[in-house]
Amino acid sequence: MYSYLGVVVGFFTTALIMPRLMSDEQVGLINVLVAVSALYSQFSTLGFTNVTARLFSYFRDKDKNHNGFVFLAVSVGMIGFAIALVSFFIFKPYIVESNINKSPLLVEYIWYLVPLIFFRMFFLILDTYNKMLFDATTGTFLSDLLYRVGNLFLLVAFFFHWINFTQYVFGYVVILSFPAIYLAGLLIYRKQFNLQPNLQFIQAPLRKEMISLAVYGIIGGLSSVALTSIDKILLNEYYNLSMTGVYSISFFFGSIILIPNRALGKISSTIIADAWKDNDLKKIDDIYYKSSINQLFAGLLLFILMVTNLHNIFTILPPEYSGGEWVITLISLANLIVASTGVSIQIISTSHKYKIQTYSLGVLVILTVIFYTIFIPIYGMNGAALGSLLSLALASFMRVFYLNWNMKLFPYRITHIKCVAIGILAFAVGKLIPILPVHFLIDLIIRCSAISVVFVGLSYAFHISDDLNLIADKFLKQLRILK
Repeated sequence: MYSYLGVVVGFFTTALIMPRLMSDEQVGLINVLVAVSALYSQFSTLGFTNVTARLFSYFRDKDKNHNGFVFLAVSVGMIGFAIALVSFFIFKPYIVESNINKSPLLVEYIWYLVPLIFFRMFFLILDTYNKMLFDATTGTFLSDLLYRVGNLFLLVAFFFHWINFTQYVFGYVVILSFPAIYLAGLLIYRKQFNLQPNLQFIQAPLRKEMISLAVYGIIGGLSSVALTSIDKILLNEYYNLSMTGVYSISFFFGSIILIPNRALGKISSTIIADAWKDNDLKKIDDIYYKSSINQLFAGLLLFILMVTNLHNIFTILPPEYSGGEWVITLISLANLIVASTGVSIQIISTSHKYKIQTYSLGVLVILTVIFYTIFIPIYGMNGAALGSLLSLALASFMRVFYLNWNMKLFPYRITHIKCVAIGILAFAVGKLIPILPVHFLIDLIIRCSAISVVFVGLSYAFHISDDLNLIADKFLKQLRILK
């Protein structure tokens, strides 16, 4: 719920308000600051989020303050931030020199990266720890909804000229930093934030496993973030902040498809980790299949609604954002493929074969950079979207192949084929409806309604998703009671 509410608020702020209030260069600056700080903050964790996800169940003991786990997490984070800060000062002169002419705004606001890296790093560490305490909701609320609501208030203030752009950027940094502060306060309130160490608990075998997980976590974490951030960084490198801004707005629409997948990943990782501890492969396989078909159902519906309404999407955007149709289509398709693999990432990363995930991500980042360096200079932002599609699709199918080959786990059934067939029919319905010569909202409502009725109705009739049918049956039962 929080994820989808965040999408709604994010739609108004990112897709409707920001492009009309700010120049594409200013939008590009915000997105580059977010992308660069994401890379640095992920590195600053030194892979400890991977340690938390995999090994916290062995530390778990509330009466003993989880055997000093919070002390370890905070200490590692401080060391990682210190290393990141040193590297930032080393690379800063190059960043300034290469952007002084083409992207002067980045040079002007580059110092905001320091607090962003610090607080985003601590949020990653604390949120992972909090999820292992069976609270996936708070982190999602903070990162997916509250931050976007805060941005909405900033944009309203910017619109009424209560603040200027400099004050807006400062406020944006504050709201991106706030989740870490709030989460730390919440953990303290719950008496789950005790910095007392217990180094005696970490015996040689456990210490060796933690170091190994951390090393692979650094590579895997950086790789994961790089796959979602490096396109914006390279677009600014090859072109400027203006193209990065146009690409980022188009990218937002395509990324909507992956929202439920991310929320599901946060919820399922703890359950899957406990299932691995008990070696309950049947439970893991059941989660794998259900996550795959439910994500395919939701993602395919969103994909069809998106690509059949491109003309309506670009009606609400300023003229300078035209030309992003292929970005939306390619990014949506890439994320649909990722969503269809369900919780494959969580299954590998919480298993004893977690190193495979790191190896594959490392190779994938290299391929992604190659794709970007080939396609971005030729096709610009469309090249970045094509590179994302190729890299994400390759990574997804590699995970599915490996889980089937090594663990005999496979998410796809005949039901998936039925779902895709229904999707093709719903897509045809959406394309057969002509563009109506009325207000775009009427066209949007009619087109979306027709597609949804066909897709959801046939999915219910052919029993595509147990969860969908359960919800629909409850809804129909309530209607009969009301009658």
